[in-house]
Amino acid sequence: MIRKNILTLLFLSLSVAAFCQVEIEEVSLTNLADINTENDEFVAVPYGEGIMFNGIGDKNPCDTCGYFNGLRFAKNKPSAADADMEGGSDCSCSPSEKVSATSYPKKSNFNAPTFTSDRSTMYLTQNFNRPGGGEMNVQGRGKKLKIVMAQMNDLNSWSNFVDVPFNMVDYETAHPALTADGQTMYFTSDRPGGLGGMDIWKVTMQGDTWGEPTNLGAPINSPGNEIFPSVARDGGIYYASNKSGGSGNLDVYSASMQGGSWTSANLGAPFNSSADDLGYVENPDGESGYITSNRAGGKGNDDIYCWKINKAPVQLLVEDGNSNDRLPGSKINIVDNNGSKLDYIADGEGGAEPDVTYRRTYTVNVEKEGYLPWSKELTAKELAMASPYIVPLVPRAFSLDGDVKFIESLEIAPGSRIVLHNLTTGEKREAVADENGMFTFDNIYCFEDYELIAYKTVGTEELESAKFPLPASAIDCAGDEKVKVPLKLPEPKPVIVEKVCPTFSEGMLSLPTDGTAPKAISALGSRPQFGNSHDVDAAGFYNKLQDRYNRSARDKKFLDELFTSLGYSNGFADANEATFYSVTIPNGMTGNMGYTKRHRMKYVQLNARKGQDLEAFQVASINGCDVYFMKTCGNLFYFKQ
Repeated sequence: MIRKNILTLLFLSLSVAAFCQVEIEEVSLTNLADINTENDEFVAVPYGEGIMFNGIGDKNPCDTCGYFNGLRFAKNKPSAADADMEGGSDCSCSPSEKVSATSYPKKSNFNAPTFTSDRSTMYLTQNFNRPGGGEMNVQGRGKKLKIVMAQMNDLNSWSNFVDVPFNMVDYETAHPALTADGQTMYFTSDRPGGLGGMDIWKVTMQGDTWGEPTNLGAPINSPGNEIFPSVARDGGIYYASNKSGGSGNLDVYSASMQGGSWTSANLGAPFNSSADDLGYVENPDGESGYITSNRAGGKGNDDIYCWKINKAPVQLLVEDGNSNDRLPGSKINIVDNNGSKLDYIADGEGGAEPDVTYRRTYTVNVEKEGYLPWSKELTAKELAMASPYIVPLVPRAFSLDGDVKFIESLEIAPGSRIVLHNLTTGEKREAVADENGMFTFDNIYCFEDYELIAYKTVGTEELESAKFPLPASAIDCAGDEKVKVPLKLPEPKPVIVEKVCPTFSEGMLSLPTDGTAPKAISALGSRPQFGNSHDVDAAGFYNKLQDRYNRSARDKKFLDELFTSLGYSNGFADANEATFYSVTIPNGMTGNMGYTKRHRMKYVQLNARKGQDLEAFQVASINGCDVYFMKTCGNLFYFKQ
């Protein structure tokens, strides 16, 4: 047996059995019953419209009958899907035939062929007795394995056998595997410099001849035996080894170069078993090929198996990630790790049904106008297990900017409360207008309907804007600009309320009770308190008072007393921008008005000649006392009719 005495006639005594048409989730193995016998058949490689392999077939009664001893060819019976694929088949072959050869040494056996890309040249292993009548070599063997090169006469006939220059007389050199460009060969040898037993070596073409072989080292090679390398479609290699850690006896491993170093991994089931598994070869498609095994269930000893990576039908469904509605017409692009691409347009149910191949990785890309692009890397197994696989697209989100003003005066309305109602989902969100009457909402989604309303309390009056509809049709899902919304509040009604205010410590807000007649005034410009404030809004006026409060001890004392009388526990320190709002008071009102810079008060009747002298900032008091700062010169005015 080749695995039990690997250094004696490696390729003539392989003992592998079959595993007939076992299909698992990802890979199926089928015994090539058309060519396997009770004898050994092993190491099949794709060639032309079929495979070349090692098998005894009919006994050859002579050594020079014009055929390779042990090398056979079988033509595939291709399925419709594989008819144009070299080496590909539905695991059914025509009866095998011997391969013609001329001028090769007597009593030789041949195995493990590999071909140049144009198939004009073949390298293969040759076994024959050593010179000296079978005298044992230094390793105690009388047989020799070496690699020879042959030229093609026609598809199934070869001649002109030449030894490769790196064969060694006292050591085995076998199992060549040629890269696609023909410049590199991997082979098996027990020559000095290895890690023990048979190792995998590499040799490259230097000009028109082969250079000096190098050992691939660990982790590929081990103290055990590594044999039968083959070149993978991606440039790596496959090989068989009885190193520790396998499934039992010989296992097949893959190896690839990463970051300048080799990595190696056991292929696992179903390729490997507790028996001997070797001679793993890929077809050009990378999804099918051949392997040799002596596992239970075959025709006898070593059998050749056809392996195929199965395809799985997958259903993809594209949905709106918020509403779960299906999205017909979505563009679906699928790219596998080999670079193959599939393109679909989602059907009326938002679906597509691609076939994926197990043991591949796919990048799924989905696009739909109005939605963010979606991309994810998934294995075929992940797609197949989840079928249908739901692709949730998130609608593109926009920011919404707006402002709130009074409908007639167009003055801004800071502190307004804005309610955004999502009519599609029922969700409600709120924002407060800043000092400039501006507000912002994020995450305004395409395909959803909205409605906005602004609210503001002025005195005891609750103002409400008209509803501002923002249907999905008004959102430019293909654009990048923000949505802009203007909201208009009705003008507040003049507030005229007679109240008795708490008295200042100096009686500043007390109205006369002795019948004293008020002094009539027609202009405010000669009675300044805090300066003309027509050029600022309520927030700006608050900032002006804050500045005076911070800079003047007299103004600080006055403002603290005033705001304490209005119910503010900490005086003016409790006020803020929302404490003030614009109003217009009626002409002819009587009350106490600030009269000098020292904040003294005088009982007057206001008969303003100019309308601007009726404009004021009302203070939102806590206890209901109405106090106004006139915008003209910032006079303080408490009045009643």
